[in-house]
Amino acid sequence: MSAREFGGVGEPGESEPGESKPGGPENVGGPDAAGGGPVGGAGAAGGSGGAGEDGFGDFGRFEEEFGTFAAGPEGPPPQVAADIEAITEANEEFYAAAEAGDLDRLGAIWLSGPFEASVQCVHPGWAPVFGREDVLRSWAVVCANTPFLQFFLTDVRIDVVDRIAVVSLTENIITDMSAGSSEEDPGFIAGGRATTINIFRRTDEGWQLWMHHASAVMESVEE
Repeated sequence: MSAREFGGVGEPGESEPGESKPGGPENVGGPDAAGGGPVGGAGAAGGSGGAGEDGFGDFGRFEEEFGTFAAGPEGPPPQVAADIEAITEANEEFYAAAEAGDLDRLGAIWLSGPFEASVQCVHPGWAPVFGREDVLRSWAVVCANTPFLQFFLTDVRIDVVDRIAVVSLTENIITDMSAGSSEEDPGFIAGGRATTINIFRRTDEGWQLWMHHASAVMESVEE
């Protein structure tokens, strides 16, 4: 269901949080995972480990640079690599669904179940939106009023701590600001950037988006 065709918001079924069982990666950390390019071509970096008394502990952190992990040529442990692959796919699906204006896909990626009241979203220039229902409604508004939207993701980094994953990235956005009301007013294409944090939770449904915060990057103007 596309917001550009229908203004309603779908409500996928709820799920209880739990352990997911992601499969092993096939090419995590390889050249195909390097950052840059449109959705589906973003790179990743991540870490995982046991939680200490403070809930975080001395967990490992892995950074991917130019297609290889800074942790060494062997890359991260298999479970960490599997988590990174699953989180990367979930993150890319979020942006692909937004580009398509598909509210069903957006509903599937946003967190549902007992914690859905804690879902949060900050669109660039907007006040924070709280709760799964209102967050999905906000995306319906964005999609319905944006005839064309494309994201190129760069500077992607993933950190994993137990059931929580933090994805930091830069959104390079291309959008059609107006569809144009006549042949004399065809609309125009605009671009911009946003520094973004996406926080995912591991659930029985896989990694689901819990919080999204995008802040517009103000471009400097040369005099």
